[in-house]
Amino acid sequence: MFPSVIAQTAEGNTASSAIGWAIFAVLVIGFFVGVILNARRGKAEVGSEIELAANRKPYLSDDELETKKLDRTLGAGLLLLAVIGVALPLYWLAEPTRQAEAADDFARVFVNRGEEIYKVGANCAACHGPEGVGGAAQTALLNDRGEFVASVAWQAPALDTVLYRYSRDEVYETLQYGRQNSPMPAWGSLGGGPLTDQQLDNVIDYLESIQLPAEEARAALEEELATTCAPDEAGACTAPDAEFATEGEALFNMGLTTKFAGGAYSCGRCHTKGWSIDQPETSGGGALGPNLTGGSTLRQFPTAESQIEFISKGAEKGKAYGRSGQAGDGTMPGFGYNPNAVIDGSPMDTNQTMYTQDQITAVVEYERGL
Repeated sequence: MFPSVIAQTAEGNTASSAIGWAIFAVLVIGFFVGVILNARRGKAEVGSEIELAANRKPYLSDDELETKKLDRTLGAGLLLLAVIGVALPLYWLAEPTRQAEAADDFARVFVNRGEEIYKVGANCAACHGPEGVGGAAQTALLNDRGEFVASVAWQAPALDTVLYRYSRDEVYETLQYGRQNSPMPAWGSLGGGPLTDQQLDNVIDYLESIQLPAEEARAALEEELATTCAPDEAGACTAPDAEFATEGEALFNMGLTTKFAGGAYSCGRCHTKGWSIDQPETSGGGALGPNLTGGSTLRQFPTAESQIEFISKGAEKGKAYGRSGQAGDGTMPGFGYNPNAVIDGSPMDTNQTMYTQDQITAVVEYERGL
């Protein structure tokens, strides 16, 4: 995508620049030609300034003016007026395109800067994989007293769908302050990291440029689901080696053993302790996200419809949800709603969501049975 944008930008800038330089060259040449001609026709000073004053000096007679001299002078003036009258409107007509191409060029520069930070400067690719496909981060596991327990590989989620569910502001907050109780450090200066606000924005610009098309992401998810579950019409898993009983359970734990997308699609990554290090404890028992077992989900959401709506749109910062839920930081994303698609100028599409409504319904059925 970006090479074609760069080529189009370069062609547009070249055309606009050529018109501007042509106008500039004609005006400069005309100015210097006039200066040279006047200088050659000038006379050396032979008396006082009063004797040479323009209002006292006789000018050319009518007989001398009404010759080809006057025609040439008027012709030159007409030519310059034609250049101004034609070239300037042409340049003006090209100005909106030039400005749009300049904006595209700015975007290209920002994306390139973000890519450099992602791959080299901050080396995000070491954990999240090249092109944000997901990976693993080697980290030390500590107990409640801060004592070393073991060295583990922590699943780092894919980032090529991160803007499907998180807004740019939410991604910025995570980059700025990191993610507690995980290997994700604070990268922003406000959180004690090495990157400026501009650099964080550029990283997000790069991430925005690598977001998967909706069809590609949906196809990858369906392929993974077919391998781990292959649900029938009732939602029961029928795959020969299915590790889950229902479609909802398979979606809730998407990537647990296969490392699909680094767990980016999984609810268990946040709601099951030990999920990210391949040592899952009680499914939905709570970790970064709240406990969903023992009737907690039913008490929070009296109806399945209210829970489906919440999971679809996610938590809004500072707004309550369910019976007594309070979203203080907006970390619960929406799995059926893209918060970036509604922003003017955003390249994101409303179809770029993590799950379909049917899949969210399957997840809700599983959670309400925990």
